[in-house]
Amino acid sequence: MINLVCRYFFWFILYSFGGWIMETLLYVIRDKKIVKRGFLFGPLCPIYGFAAIICHALLYGRINNIFLLFLAGFLLTGVLEYLTHFTMEKLFHAMWWDYSNRRFNIKGRVYLKGLVIFGAGVVLIIKVLQPLVIKLTDLMDKKLLYIICFIIYSILIVDVAATVSDLKGTVNTIKNFQSEALGKTQKGIDLTSEQLETMKKAIQNSDMFKKSVSENKLLLRIKQRYPDFTLTKYKYILDYINDPPMEDKGRNDIKLYGTADSLPEGENEE
Repeated sequence: MINLVCRYFFWFILYSFGGWIMETLLYVIRDKKIVKRGFLFGPLCPIYGFAAIICHALLYGRINNIFLLFLAGFLLTGVLEYLTHFTMEKLFHAMWWDYSNRRFNIKGRVYLKGLVIFGAGVVLIIKVLQPLVIKLTDLMDKKLLYIICFIIYSILIVDVAATVSDLKGTVNTIKNFQSEALGKTQKGIDLTSEQLETMKKAIQNSDMFKKSVSENKLLLRIKQRYPDFTLTKYKYILDYINDPPMEDKGRNDIKLYGTADSLPEGENEE
């Protein structure tokens, strides 16, 4: 049992590291710069590791037909990506990726082209990579495998704890800032636009705002790794203060009283 758990954990680490390398290289090719990817501090993208392990457990040696294997991988990775996005959004009130501007997407969490690529990736893993990984694992001494897994597991636990703690601290900081900003805005309902602008600048210069923006290294790191990252619950803080008019929400069935268009024909001429 211990041997089985260590084998699966070792494979999880290999594929998580491989996913991290792949995403980093894609950004180097596309943006001509190195962007350290992954939710964790270390060089891992756990979603790739989980996907590979689940696909191995459910598909390896069970489906030989390439098309059926692609279809099964398409569905499995789609469910995993959707649930990962949903869970992290509920836990941290944040979106780590957003496909809402892609065609054939489901709530911005998954989209067709990405799932097609993942489906093809599953075929590559099951038919080519996983047999090689299994051979590599079989060649390793069991004691060496146990030691490697224990060391990596210990580092991973510390990494996960530090990342989650920092992220929750970030969200709490922004939540406190939101309460302060909205409280001041509520008091300024009857103020003039000039007074509201003064209030806005005061909030932006406050220690709370500076702490949540300039001093928070975690937000900058996450934004570099995930360009689509947004805090879904707190991203409209300054919009409450500015209160810009939403042109697409205005009524078009009736003219506003007091404008030239609202006057009967002839009354707007002297």
